[in-house]
Amino acid sequence: QRGNAAPANKTQAQKQYTFYLVAGIASDAFYLTMKKGAQAAAKTLGNVKVVFTVAPAAFSPPTQIPFLNGAIARHPEAILIAPTDKTALISPIQRAISAGIPVATVDTFINKPLAFTNVSTDNLAGGRVAADALVKAIGGSGEVAAISVNPGISTTDQRRDGFIAELKKYPNVKYLVSQVGNDDQTKASNQMSALMSAHPNLKGVFAMNVVSGNGVTAAVKAAGKAGEVKLVEFDAGPPQVQALREGTIDALVAQYPYGIGQQAVQLAYKYVTGQKAGILKHYGTGSAVVPKATVDTANIKKFLYTP
Repeated sequence: QRGNAAPANKTQAQKQYTFYLVAGIASDAFYLTMKKGAQAAAKTLGNVKVVFTVAPAAFSPPTQIPFLNGAIARHPEAILIAPTDKTALISPIQRAISAGIPVATVDTFINKPLAFTNVSTDNLAGGRVAADALVKAIGGSGEVAAISVNPGISTTDQRRDGFIAELKKYPNVKYLVSQVGNDDQTKASNQMSALMSAHPNLKGVFAMNVVSGNGVTAAVKAAGKAGEVKLVEFDAGPPQVQALREGTIDALVAQYPYGIGQQAVQLAYKYVTGQKAGILKHYGTGSAVVPKATVDTANIKKFLYTP
């Protein structure tokens, strides 16, 4: 038996594996940074190729599912996907698994334990620390609001829930509303403008992802209220980091998309090479609260998105 072990391992090492990474949206710096981490892991492994789909132009099931179906048709060794809805992607992901393709979810997840693992940020915790950062920025009292994307997306739903729960600890803070911006920068900007008009005493806003954040930042600048209406935003895309340095944004809750992509590829490789034992259903990756004072420090660099 020992004599057979070496040739088997040699054959396994020579086998080439293809993994598809189906992102949420093409233009998002978060997913482009995740792609870098995934491809770096593949390069280190040596016999893995990561195909990053030409991701949809909108963060929605109707635009994402055709790309998932295209990946299934290619029958790769594994699919890594950021589901754009907790329920709408259940059946499409089941189709992949029924076709014999293992699936890992990255960033987001679905409401059914089909994926062999999930690699993501702790978004509930992210929402809580965003609330703490915003309350600190506004001086502990006043009216605040939030702008998210669409309901039904696991990540932003959790950020919203964590944010609202944490605000209950602050009796002098009044939570007004959570708007939905459909992951559209222009709509988020218009909503922010409307919020400022309707609530002249608005002191702070939490934007729940990079697209919403860019819209909120643009609206505050256009209204001449940069630095006056305090902003805490999830993600750390280049425009957000620049606005943080300028003082328009008070703090970012930066995820680690490079690490998500890297770890997901490593886990998928273990799974497809027969090392399934011990793989957990969920792996949490770190995040960081980034105020202006620490944005250029060495330990924060890995959390800034680099498309």
